[in-house]
Amino acid sequence: MLTNKSKIIQIHDIFDNMGAVINTKKSKNGKYTSVSVNVKMSNPTAVIAKYKRVGEEVDGVISL
Repeated sequence: MLTNKSKIIQIHDIFDNMGAVINTKKSKNGKYTSVSVNVKMSNPTAVIAKYKRVGEEVDGVISL
């Protein structure tokens, strides 16, 4: 996603109190930021729900 501190904070808030390890890495020119989230989820449905929530609440995110 385009580098935007408020969007990164939104992602942190979505995974708050879950024990998630969240890492960010800026592109070479600093225009884009990669956000990696490592968290243990209870089941595949919970993972899909988080992907959907991030996609709905944070504009410009490309989920892989």
